[in-house]
Amino acid sequence: MASPHTLVQEVRRLTNDLYRVLQDQVGVRRTELVEHVIELARARRRGDERAQRELSELIAGFDDEDISVVLRAIGILFDLINMVEDRHRVRVLRDREWRSGVDSRPESIGDALKKLSDDGCDAAQIQLFLDQLDIEPVFTAHPTEAKRRTLRQSMRNLQQSLVDLSAVDLLPREEAEIEERVLGELTSLWQTDSHRPERPTVLEEVERSLFVMQTLWNVVPRLYRELENGLERYYPGTEFNQPRFLHFGSWIGGDRDGNPFVTSDITEQTLGTLRRAALEAHLAECQAAIRLLSMSTHWVEISDELREALERALSQWPNLISKLERVSPFEVYRRFLRVVRWRLQQTVASIDDVEQEGAYHRAEELERDIQRVYQSLIDHGAGVVASTAVKDWLCRIHIFGFHMARLDVRQDSSVYEQVVAELMSALRDDVDYLRLSEDERQAILVDTLGAYVAPDEAALSGQTAEALALFRLLTRTVQLHGHEVLGGHVISMTHHPSDVLEVLWLLHWTAREAGTQALGVGSAGIVPLFETIDDLQRGGDVLKQLLACDKYVERVRESGAVQTVMIGYSDSTKDGGYLAACWGQYQAQIALHAIGEAFGVQVVFFHGRGGSLGRGGGPAARSILSLPPHTVGGAIRMTEQGEVLAARYDDAQIAFRHLEQITSATFLVEAQLEREPDGAWVEMTHQLGDRAYKSYRDLVEMAGFVEYFRSATPIAVIEDLPIGSRPSRRRSGPATLEGLRAIPWVFAWTQSRALIPAWYGMGSALTECAENHQNGWAELQRMYNEWSFFRGTVDNAELALAKADMHMAYEYGKLMQRRQEGEAIWKKLDEEYRQTCFALGKMTGRKDLLDGVPWLQRSIAERDPYVDPLNLIQIDLLRRLQGGDEEAEGTLRDLLRQSIQSVAAGMRTTG
Repeated sequence: MASPHTLVQEVRRLTNDLYRVLQDQVGVRRTELVEHVIELARARRRGDERAQRELSELIAGFDDEDISVVLRAIGILFDLINMVEDRHRVRVLRDREWRSGVDSRPESIGDALKKLSDDGCDAAQIQLFLDQLDIEPVFTAHPTEAKRRTLRQSMRNLQQSLVDLSAVDLLPREEAEIEERVLGELTSLWQTDSHRPERPTVLEEVERSLFVMQTLWNVVPRLYRELENGLERYYPGTEFNQPRFLHFGSWIGGDRDGNPFVTSDITEQTLGTLRRAALEAHLAECQAAIRLLSMSTHWVEISDELREALERALSQWPNLISKLERVSPFEVYRRFLRVVRWRLQQTVASIDDVEQEGAYHRAEELERDIQRVYQSLIDHGAGVVASTAVKDWLCRIHIFGFHMARLDVRQDSSVYEQVVAELMSALRDDVDYLRLSEDERQAILVDTLGAYVAPDEAALSGQTAEALALFRLLTRTVQLHGHEVLGGHVISMTHHPSDVLEVLWLLHWTAREAGTQALGVGSAGIVPLFETIDDLQRGGDVLKQLLACDKYVERVRESGAVQTVMIGYSDSTKDGGYLAACWGQYQAQIALHAIGEAFGVQVVFFHGRGGSLGRGGGPAARSILSLPPHTVGGAIRMTEQGEVLAARYDDAQIAFRHLEQITSATFLVEAQLEREPDGAWVEMTHQLGDRAYKSYRDLVEMAGFVEYFRSATPIAVIEDLPIGSRPSRRRSGPATLEGLRAIPWVFAWTQSRALIPAWYGMGSALTECAENHQNGWAELQRMYNEWSFFRGTVDNAELALAKADMHMAYEYGKLMQRRQEGEAIWKKLDEEYRQTCFALGKMTGRKDLLDGVPWLQRSIAERDPYVDPLNLIQIDLLRRLQGGDEEAEGTLRDLLRQSIQSVAAGMRTTG
C-alpha cells in the first residue's frame, strides 16, 4: 500500500542527510542557522509575532554567505521533497492499479471505453471515434525550466538510491553503501552551480528534448496495448482498425518568433538531429530483435513473402552476401534483420552526406519489412515472440517514424509581411505592398501566387535572405523525406487573412524556384495563431475569408480538408486577464468550428497552453473536458512547455498516466457526452467576461502600474536568467507591458506570490453578475456544478488563489518607491483577492479554498512556511539592489537568481 508514512520517512531521511552534508560543507553554525530560519518561519505561520520580528531581524543581519547558504539549502530541500512526492505519486498509481483488479483505473483508456459502452455506444460508433482520434503533444523550449539538466540527473540518481533502499532483502552492508552514495550525491549537488552560467544554445535545447523522447519511446507501445485491451474487453470479438492516434511534435529548433538564434541552419541541424535519434533508436530495436529471433528453418517454416524479400535484397545489393556469411542460412529471420540493420546504417550515413546505396527513403519501407517478420512469426507458431519482440517495434516505427517528432516552424506575422513586400517589389515594381489595404493585399497575393523571378540575392535584406533560406529548406525537406517530418507553419500574431496568405505565397515562391509541385509545409499545414483578446474575437472573420478564397481552400482540401488553428492562452491572458481570456478562447473555438463546418472543413484546434495556471495550465485532462462540446472531433494539438516536460515526462510511469488521461479525456469529449450549455449561462458568462476584462484593464492601466510590476517582482532579474535560448522580450526598447512575453510576466507574479494572471478580475465580475441577476449566486452555483468549462475555469483559479499569499505580496509591493501610487495599486489587488475568494466560496459552497481537494490543500500549507523565508530574503535582496551599490550589484544579482531558483522549487512552478 502507498502509505503517506513512507513519504514522510523518506523526506526525514534525506533532510537529515542534507544537514549532515551541510555541517561538513559550511559548518555547524550555518547548518543550525538554516534550521533556525525554518523553525521561525513555521512559528510565523502559526501567528507568532515574536517569531516574525526575529526572522525579519535575522534576515536583515545576514551577510552574503549566510544568504547563499540559506537559499541553497532550502532550495535543495524543496528539490528533495519534490522528488520524494513524485516517487509517492508513482506508488499511489501502482497501488490504485493493483487495487482496481479487473476493473479499469479511473481516467484510463479502459475507463473511457467502459463509459462509452455503458452509454450505449456500439462498435461502429467506437470505430468512428477511433478513425477521428488524433492527439499530438507539441514540445516547446520556452524558458520556464529553471533547473539545470545536471541537477535533474542528480535527482534521478537520488531517486534510484531510494528505490534501492526499499529492497526487502537489503543487507546491512548494502544499506551502508547506498547511504554513502546518497551523501556523495548530495555533496556533489551542494558543490554544483544551481543555475547555468549562460543561456543554453538552441541545439542544446534540442538535445535536451531527446531525453523526453527516450521516455516516450518506452511508454507509447504500452498505451496502444491499453487501447487494444480495452477494446477487446468492452467490445469482445470485434475487429477494430486502430489508428495512429498519438504522435508528437516539437517547436524546439523551429520556433524563430522573437528568437534570433533559430536560423535556417539551426532548423536544418535540428531536423538532422531528430532523424539521427530516431534511426539510432530503430537500430537498437533491430539489434535486440537479431539477438532474440534465432529460429531455424530446421524446426519451423517462414513465410514465402519474407524469404522472397530476403532474396530480392541480396539480388539488389550483392555486397550484402559477404556480410551474411557468418549467419546460418537456416536462421532466415536473423539474415533478413541483418539486411534491415545495414539499410538503417546506410540511412544514418545519408543524413550528413549524399544518399547511400540501400538507404530507406521513408519509415513506411522499414515498417513493411518488419511487418513481414511479424506476420511470419504469427503464422508459424511464434505469436508470443512476435508480441514481445516485434509488435512494440512496429508501434514505434508507426509513431516516431524517421523523425521522432514533427518539427513545427513559427514566426511573427510582421516578419513575413516585410519579406513579401521586398520580394513583391522585385516581382512588381509598380506595387508598394506595405501601403496596400487588406483587400488589396489579398488580391495581389492570390493574383501572383506561384509567380517567381530570380531575386538579386546580394541586394536582399538579411531578414528576407534568412526567410528564403528557411522556405527553401522546408521545400527540400518535403522533397527528400515527405510532409510527415514537418508539423505546422505557425504564424504568431495573426491579425488578417493576408498574414496567412503571405506564408502560402512564400511556399509557392520557393516551390516554383525548386521546380516542384510539393509545398514545403508539414502535415498540420499553415496555422494561424490567434493570441490577443481582439484576435480571438476577429479569428472567425479571418478564417471565413480564407476559406472563401479558392486558392487557399484548394491547399486545405489537398491536405484532407483539415485546417489547424492555434489558440493562444498566454498572451490573451496577459492582454485581457484570466476570465476574459478563458471565455474568449471558448467563444473563438465555437465560432471557428462553425465556420469550418459551413465550408466543409474540419477545424483542428492547437492549444497553446503554458505550464502555469496563468498561461492555460492545470490538469491536462480537465482542460480537454472543459472544451466546447462538438468542437474537438477527436483531434487535438497542445503545447507542453518548459518545466512541464520534466514534471510529466521524466518518469515513465507518470508520463504514461498523463498520456492515458489526455487520451481518455479526448475520447470522452469526442463522444460529446456533455450537453450544450444553457443559453442563459452563455449570456451570463459573456457578461462575466466583459466585466472581468474591464476590471483587469483598469488595473494594468493604472498610473504607475508598470513601475509597480518592475519594483514589486523580481522581473528585472528574471529577464536576465540564462534558462532558455530565447530573449525575454519580443523587441528591444523601453520596458512596457506589451513588449514583455507572457512567460516572464507570469513567472514574476508567481515569485511574488500574487499570481494575479490566474485570477484577477473574477471576484468583481462574479459579484456584480450575482447582484444583477435574480437568484444570481444560485445560478452561478448551478453553472459550476453542471458545466465542465465553467467548473474547470473556477477550479484552476481556486488553485491559484490557494497558492497566492497576499501578505507576502504586500511586502513586495512596499518596494515601489512612489508609495502613494504603490498603495493604490496594492489596495486594488487586495480588494479583488478578497472578493474573488468570497465569490468562489459562495459559488462552490466551500468554506475554505481547496476544501474539495484536502491533500492539495495540505501540501500547500506544509510548503508555505519553507517558501516564506525565501521570499523575505528575496525582498531584502531587491531592496539592497535598489540601493544602487554598483560594487555589490553582481553579487546581489547572483543571490537573486538563487532565490528565484529556490522559490520556483518551493512553488513547484515558474511561469
